[in-house]
Amino acid sequence: MLTALRLVSLCALAVLAAFPASAFAGGGPGRVGGPCLYDDFPGTATIVSVAPWRPDAPGQGSPTPYPPLAVAFTFTPDAPITGEPLYRPGIEHDLTLVNGMPPGPRFAAKYGLAPGKTFACRLRLIRQGTCTPVLFQFPDIDQTDYFELTRP
Repeated sequence: MLTALRLVSLCALAVLAAFPASAFAGGGPGRVGGPCLYDDFPGTATIVSVAPWRPDAPGQGSPTPYPPLAVAFTFTPDAPITGEPLYRPGIEHDLTLVNGMPPGPRFAAKYGLAPGKTFACRLRLIRQGTCTPVLFQFPDIDQTDYFELTRP
């Protein structure tokens, strides 16, 4: 019994020793989650459409306890982005909450999501790690604001 406990302890220490301390530290410049690093490209997002979510449409996420909306936007960088395979100019992207759920009508009203409206936006492209390769962050839209999941 004591030998088995020692073996488990040694295995745990070996696993911890195999990873640098920085792998367990949170935050740091360019980090989003895990040991991933991103390059940031500031720009502007323009809302193209806000429409009822279609459950049969691909990539629309899962059902929500509120009437979900499909919010599409385009991204325009402040400076040209060249030679970047993860960036394609002019395409539409879906604005979702951080957990991948589509926003609802109260979220759209709270943050002023309407066709033609522009927002400061930062495109984040992965450089190291296995996290989400392309992220969009909006300083004026809290994509972790899950207030619609609670009853009004």
